[in-house]
This record gives sequence, C-alpha cells and structure tokens, in this order.
Amino acid sequence: MAKHRDISLFLGLMGLYFLVRWAYIFGTTGILRWYLTDLLFVPSMCIFGLILVRRIKNDPDIRIPWYNVFLQVAAVSIYFEWYLPNQNTQYTSDPIDALMYFLGGIAFLFLQKKI
Repeated sequence: MAKHRDISLFLGLMGLYFLVRWAYIFGTTGILRWYLTDLLFVPSMCIFGLILVRRIKNDPDIRIPWYNVFLQVAAVSIYFEWYLPNQNTQYTSDPIDALMYFLGGIAFLFLQKKI
C-alpha cells in the first residue's frame, strides 16, 4: 500500500473537493463554500504533478522542492487573484484566497514528507 500512498492521497483530496462542490449545490455558506476549495487546490495540483513525474521517471523518491511549490502558489495567486479579475468581471479578487493557496502549499510540503 505504501507504493500507492500518493495516489490514495490524491484521490482523497479530490473526493473531499467534490464533496465540497456537492455541498455547494445545496447552499452551504462560509468557509466551506468559499475557502476550502482554494485550500485544496494547490496540494491537489502538486500531488498530481508529483504522481506524473514519479511515474514518468520511474523513481518513487522524487520530491518537489519547497521553492517550486511556492512558485506554483505565486503563479496560481497571480493568475486567479490578479490576472483573471482584471480581464473578466465574472472573477473577483480576494486576498484570503491567496492566503488559502499559500496554506495549501505549506500543507502539501508536510504531506509530501509522509508520502
């Protein structure tokens, strides 16, 4: 089972994400509705990339360095919280979303040590 721990973690995060989205349909409010999906986005993205790289290189010991994780956090924050709101009024900028991306990046770094 340890060999597939990264896939299990990814599927768990995706299951939680879809549960939050499902609850969103039924009108939940607050942190669950607005911020939990942002918190789950970066770890899900990083774990998915880590799984792909590990499979392509056939090396289960590959890790994503902390500076690459924070580069991803910066790119996601800039794209979703600055660029998209400036290009389309459908999107809004929220600094708490950027904070959630950052906390998700930190969570991934801790999770990566476990997987």
